[in-house]
Amino acid sequence: MTNIIVPKRAPEFSSRDKAKYTILCPQMAPIHFALAQTVFAECGYHFTILPDVDRDAIEEGLRYVNNDVCYPAIVVVGQLIQALKSGKYDPNTTALMISQACGGCRSTNYATFLRIAATKAGFGEIPVIPFSLNITNGDDAKGITVGVSVLKKLFLAFLYGDLLLNLSNRCRPYETEPDSTQNLVQKWLDLLNGDIVSGRKHDIAKWSQNIVDDFDALPLRDVPRKPRVGIVGEILVKYHPGANNDLVGLIEQEGGEAFVPNILDFVLYCLTSDEQRSRYSHVPLLNGLKSTFATWLIERQRDKVRRVLAASGRFTAMHTIRHLIKEAQTTVSDCNHTGEGWLLTAEMIEMLEGDTPNIICVQPFGCLPNHITGKGVMKDLRSRYPKANITTIDYDPGTTEVNQLNRIKLLMAVAFKNLK
Repeated sequence: MTNIIVPKRAPEFSSRDKAKYTILCPQMAPIHFALAQTVFAECGYHFTILPDVDRDAIEEGLRYVNNDVCYPAIVVVGQLIQALKSGKYDPNTTALMISQACGGCRSTNYATFLRIAATKAGFGEIPVIPFSLNITNGDDAKGITVGVSVLKKLFLAFLYGDLLLNLSNRCRPYETEPDSTQNLVQKWLDLLNGDIVSGRKHDIAKWSQNIVDDFDALPLRDVPRKPRVGIVGEILVKYHPGANNDLVGLIEQEGGEAFVPNILDFVLYCLTSDEQRSRYSHVPLLNGLKSTFATWLIERQRDKVRRVLAASGRFTAMHTIRHLIKEAQTTVSDCNHTGEGWLLTAEMIEMLEGDTPNIICVQPFGCLPNHITGKGVMKDLRSRYPKANITTIDYDPGTTEVNQLNRIKLLMAVAFKNLK
């Protein structure tokens, strides 16, 4: 009979402790998190966003997490345990933060996985903070506490993160000078970090226009448009270069142009899901009304970016979340909230309706929500869109990169054939 590891009851983290602790946070989206880290620093938190995942971090995750857990849990837990073992951080003044969802997803248990792993590794005294934002300024509030002004800055961080991600993916495959696109991204990260932290009134339309103008002026090769490949699927594998073996880079290496949907769309998906829950389940109506108002407020600000993109020479504007819901309803119910739910279907339809008939759906091996919400709708989409070129790729420590690369090469071969 195997021994059951019971995690130690670590100290609880409250807002009054923020000056004492260094909070380690795993990486997910490099551009977005670089901006978000600055926002939390301004709020008085000592955040350290860990660098890219390497094979040693994966091995640490496999050592301390059971093999029934999904690949993202192995990645983030392994990265955090690796950082603790490095000796760079004092266990007495270090806390760990990890995301935690709810519903039909193994991420519901991520915080527990991390507590057990930390205990096994000899760090049971370190606080584990499940990621949630408490909108309060109370000193005794548990977890990360923020005010409304900080929420606004976090929104700006992800708004500009989405913009920079999409502009750079559009330009990089065609750049005349190597690294010119990344240098431009870094220039704007430096400028935006300073502006977000300053706290002064922020003109979204003005800054968006300046950013788009800069990328519009970036020298690009005058060559035919390359096959565009959309990436959908589980949120961490979709955005984390270390978790998806630099999928964007592989697409570009094979002669394509990658398109990755906006992270704010996922935030809005969660908010609009609250509307459905308040309508059809026992979630209080007030929660749904708050989410409706927050959705309207976010989209009102995103409209300023849409107008700038629509007037640009190279770029196209993103759709609203209400448009995506209507697209999804042609195939699935908008009450489908498991995993990426109806959003995954909506993203694929948006791509197929536009100029992105080639789609890679990424998910951890055995991720039931995404195997169902992703693979489950592909037959219908292929029948409605004859030129749809869709493939799925599973990510797992035991999956060989050769197999993943072969699937990408096959998709690209079909993409080039269809392009001709």
